[in-house]
Amino acid sequence: MLLFLSPLILDAQDRCDITIQGNVIDEHDGSELGYANVVVVGQDIATISDEQGRYVIEGVCLGTVILSCSHIGCETVYDTLEVTNNIEHNFYPEHHVELLEGISVEARSEEKESLSIMSKIENPERIKGANLGESLTQIAGVNTLNTGASISKPMVHGLHSNRLLIMNNGVRQEGQQWGREHAPEIDPFIADELVVIKGASSVQYGPDAIAGVVLVNPKPLPDELGVGASLNLIGQSNGRAGNTGVVLEGRAKKLPAFRWRVQGSLKKVGNQHAPDYYLKNTGYEEANFSGAASLSDNGRGVEVYYSQFNTNLGIFSAAHIGNLSDLRRAFESDRPLDSAGFSYNIVNPYQSVTHELVKTKGFIKTGERGKLEIIYARQYNLRQEFDNGRGPDDVPALNFEITTQTLDAVWKVKPSNIFQYRLGANTLAQGNTYTGRFFIPNFKKWNAGLFGVARKKFENNWAVEFGARMDYIRLRVFIREGEDIVVYPHEFLQPSASLAVTKKLSKSIQWTSNLATAWRPPTLNEWYSRGVHHGAATYEIGDTSLVQEMSYSWSNQLLLDVGRWNAEAEVYVNFMDGFINQQAAFPATLTIRGAFPTFRYEQTDALLYGLDSRISYLLTEEVSLVSQTSLLRARDLTKGGWVAQMPADQSRMELLYEPFDKNGDQNLYMSVNTQWVNKQWRVESNRDYVPPPDGFWLVGANAGITIPLEKAEFGIHLDVNNALNQRYRQYLNRFRYFGDELGRNFILRLTATL
Repeated sequence: MLLFLSPLILDAQDRCDITIQGNVIDEHDGSELGYANVVVVGQDIATISDEQGRYVIEGVCLGTVILSCSHIGCETVYDTLEVTNNIEHNFYPEHHVELLEGISVEARSEEKESLSIMSKIENPERIKGANLGESLTQIAGVNTLNTGASISKPMVHGLHSNRLLIMNNGVRQEGQQWGREHAPEIDPFIADELVVIKGASSVQYGPDAIAGVVLVNPKPLPDELGVGASLNLIGQSNGRAGNTGVVLEGRAKKLPAFRWRVQGSLKKVGNQHAPDYYLKNTGYEEANFSGAASLSDNGRGVEVYYSQFNTNLGIFSAAHIGNLSDLRRAFESDRPLDSAGFSYNIVNPYQSVTHELVKTKGFIKTGERGKLEIIYARQYNLRQEFDNGRGPDDVPALNFEITTQTLDAVWKVKPSNIFQYRLGANTLAQGNTYTGRFFIPNFKKWNAGLFGVARKKFENNWAVEFGARMDYIRLRVFIREGEDIVVYPHEFLQPSASLAVTKKLSKSIQWTSNLATAWRPPTLNEWYSRGVHHGAATYEIGDTSLVQEMSYSWSNQLLLDVGRWNAEAEVYVNFMDGFINQQAAFPATLTIRGAFPTFRYEQTDALLYGLDSRISYLLTEEVSLVSQTSLLRARDLTKGGWVAQMPADQSRMELLYEPFDKNGDQNLYMSVNTQWVNKQWRVESNRDYVPPPDGFWLVGANAGITIPLEKAEFGIHLDVNNALNQRYRQYLNRFRYFGDELGRNFILRLTATL
């Protein structure tokens, strides 16, 4: 009997007449990827998808089959299938690698989803673990607004906080970001890609994007089957800091449509030191974690994500002064009045912050060239501020809780290769409550916005994009007045629009121009604050007569990639109608909690204009010289003179050596860099408590090597910041009144990827 059946069994095992067919679809935006290579691994069978991304493979044998799909600008995707009959199977590679890694103008212009002026962090793995503000200063035109040695928030073209929107994994970051010392609550280990969209971007993202948008994107969930891991260990000499980040991720072999990732990080920093002394109570600690999972196939999918950020931040003790005489002495002294040695202890004053994000995202392909994406997110932010004053040390003087829910829908359609459009809606519901002493009131806020963006390419290398948006904001503010709670209503209905054009002047030169309007309502602290802001060590006074800010901007960018030269330059002008800014108010205020510099929110018309540039020149194939410059002018059109709290002129130069190994890879790098920051001369006299500090030069160095093995990769990176231990103060650091910036710092990063 077995002899009789054996020919049939052998025939079934040798059957090689199976057909596998399907589509190659960009997982990022649902578009078809033409001319992709599809290979049956081990069977010497391959094909290329057609212009519409359709592929057909014939003559496949029965059994377990491994298919690979590769496309220019994508990481190769490997799928394992059990083949028993003809089968339909789609591939979903992420087609944005070229945008992230490409240098040429051609790659950047073709892969960008919009015509906005974008800049990105080069080689983000070399600054892994740095906070968001520090990381973004690698981009020309991006500065940090600092409060002491441990708190920094990004500033683009002189604008920050509620004028600069941060998109964390596709969700607008919402917390108590109104304070200058309220840094974004984002774990730096989450970010695999950091992109800055400069200029008004309110059409796509809504109000609060006057300066632009920062995209903090994690690495896409894995395509390779099995489980992978990565480990980052970081130590730094200044503050005797330790930092570690761990990632586990995988793709199920039995369910290849399922991908997952878990991640966590810990950080501990002690008192940091200036060149000559320790800065008392400048330590901080973090404990963060996140998890993500997705299930996607056949042009549809769902993704869930959760993250939690926890930190305790010490506030520089020398910034809290007991009386007006000591405050005056602190302004005049070249050293802090309150000093200490090294310690990991965090004492009052300090901040304790927790931020949670829950996100659910679903997408489905609509028709042949469309994709609908819906994202629901809930964020909870708890901020506790502990004063250095009266009351128990373990009871917060201020306790803020803000809960935000957002629902966003975007429909992307590409009816042809030369025309595409996006339609979308954004909604937000937010509530804020506080306990403790008054600083800002309780409030409830509702936002709703509708937008549309249309883009068309022309055969003569022109492309045009037009966007329009309408937003409605309803705000209810609750303030106790005597025995009653009084409700103050605020409502806004405002359109915004943008027009962008781009022209490829040649194969190596591209010009982009962007005209845009944007707006934002005043924030609660700008309206209602009155009291000591302990985190910033100031006394702040709001103004309920403030009206909405309007922005009318024009930006132009030129990209060049010719021979050994690679350059990008941007010039911009931004007219701000009703610009809201903090102005020093005299004299300083004496309270039962101490003496504090006083600042009042005022409104004026302002004109901001400037230049950002980044130029790279290859001296040899392995040695390059990179120059980065940022210039900004901010005129006060109402009072005359200059707008305060704007970054000074600055430039950075780097000499980089990246040799090729025998395989043609550049796994080793060494560099030296110098940064020059000018004194901020454009400050009106008698408008600040302390004159702007002198300009300064800083010298640094970086080196690293990546060691690739068969199934692992190891890296060693060493940085030296302020190598000459230069003593200096930053104009944009509010605590420059009381102490110097950080001294020399050695940072060692050890990485492993399995």
